[in-house]
Amino acid sequence: MSVASVRHLDRRSVLDAVDWLCQQSVEGIIAIAPKSAMAGALAEASPGIACVTVGGGSIDAVPSARIDNVVGARMATGYLLHLGHRTVHHVAGPDDWPEASERLRGWRAALQEADLPIPAVASGDWSARAGYEQGQRLAADPCVTAVFCASDQLALGVLRALHEAGRRIPEDVSVVGFDGALDGAHYLPPLTTVCQDFAELGRLSLGLLLSQLEQPESASTSRRQLLVPELLIRHSTAPSPDLYGDGDPPRTRRGQRA
Repeated sequence: MSVASVRHLDRRSVLDAVDWLCQQSVEGIIAIAPKSAMAGALAEASPGIACVTVGGGSIDAVPSARIDNVVGARMATGYLLHLGHRTVHHVAGPDDWPEASERLRGWRAALQEADLPIPAVASGDWSARAGYEQGQRLAADPCVTAVFCASDQLALGVLRALHEAGRRIPEDVSVVGFDGALDGAHYLPPLTTVCQDFAELGRLSLGLLLSQLEQPESASTSRRQLLVPELLIRHSTAPSPDLYGDGDPPRTRRGQRA
């Protein structure tokens, strides 16, 4: 097995990486391609090599294994609505990342189906700093009771901003992240999050690659593998404060998967 890392997420970097791998006489390539430009470059650079992309930057020309980000976002938003929140605010990832766009789409679809207001969204990057900056804006609005973040790092920044503003979590504001990062269990409070099974994603991608190598003629019959994530409920979410007035929210079961 050979590993090639790219310095930038662009076409030129992918072409250089594929050229280097071809010099190693590889039989197939699995590429983590979070942007569509990377997947397009992969298809262009490796016409005679079996290839699979992993991540949101997939194109029809290359088989792919991906997390169903739309379903995961709908799951997170729907859970917050189930807790009685009148709407859910969203802290989005970068505009040019398909994962961020898909999570935004799932969040918006859940609110549209419930016929609830869709708050304005400001995009940033994936960092806790971006989450903190957006969290300061949300913390200043007393009507905000639920926030869905496009990543756990963004959620970390939101948690800090809410804490500094004196907004209790989850009594005043519920927060949900996306990723299932291991350190999310040690946030304060532990973060409710949409979990991605990266080990299963790896197995699916390798299965797609082996199918191409063993039966090239059947590769077109199973070009897409979508993995549905799970919602892991921890202590950062609770029923809407509108349901219990000035008192504390009732206790709900934590640590469960939905």
